[in-house]
Amino acid sequence: MLSFADRIVARTLARDVWTANIALARTLIALSGIGTLLASSISTLIRPAAGVDQLFCAGPAAFSMWCVTPAGGHEAARWVGILILAVAAAGWRPRYTALPLWWVLFGNQASLTVVDGGDQIAAVLALLLIPLSVTDSRRWHWARVDDSRPRKHPYAVMTAHIALGVLRVQVAYIYINACLAKLAVPEWLDGSAVYYWLRDPMFGPAGPLRSVTDWLLAQPIPVAAVTWGTLLLEFALGIAIFLPVRARLILLPLGGALHFAIAVTMGLWSFAFTMWAALLILLWPEGDLLGSAGRRIRLAVQQRRGPAVEDAIPRL
Repeated sequence: MLSFADRIVARTLARDVWTANIALARTLIALSGIGTLLASSISTLIRPAAGVDQLFCAGPAAFSMWCVTPAGGHEAARWVGILILAVAAAGWRPRYTALPLWWVLFGNQASLTVVDGGDQIAAVLALLLIPLSVTDSRRWHWARVDDSRPRKHPYAVMTAHIALGVLRVQVAYIYINACLAKLAVPEWLDGSAVYYWLRDPMFGPAGPLRSVTDWLLAQPIPVAAVTWGTLLLEFALGIAIFLPVRARLILLPLGGALHFAIAVTMGLWSFAFTMWAALLILLWPEGDLLGSAGRRIRLAVQQRRGPAVEDAIPRL
């Protein structure tokens, strides 16, 4: 039994945990925060709410970026937050930017008035990424781990793997909880929930897209398919950690398309960036999405150019 456990631990320690997809996920999380701060003015982010004059500064929120800044310095704090997030998104020194990244995102969800689920999830993911980031000694998180250098201490590697495992469980819980919570709502069970969400004047689309969605919503089969399909996809994502790699790679574009559709129709782009990062962590943490996409594009270009070159050769 002990020898089996030893083999599992040795196999785990041998796997790279500071991967290109984890780097991309970290960048997407930082970009979600940049989107919130860059696309919103201070008067939008900080405004009176029920029971609160401006900022939420009770409990741990008192240490947020917004609450430690004097009232006249909130605009400067916004730009400082954007700078911190931009450095983290660029991938410089993840060991040193892990805590500042979380601090800014935590402040956004804890103290600002206008936030959504994406801001809250981004703060949680940034917190759980800290052990994985502080054990990463690379200058840029995009760089490959140098196999020629001495391997990191086993405790550092194991800490990073445990942090990644906790992250994946957290993301899986988000999806399974989203699915199960919807089952208590009659509209999700009867297949009409998407109709009400997209017809809502606050959450539904506007402009030319509204006429397209209105036409689609008049068709009962697409409405039911999207409603129940969302439930099925969220359930599959919730159990994805138990599925083989091939199944997870099928779920990755489906989940990405789901959040893209939500962003387009409801305008929740910061939420989409956060959940794209969450999907990478859950479904393909060991991969290299950008590298794979680049190789496929180069291969397609080469294949496209091949016949053209052959056709240019005179036939004898």
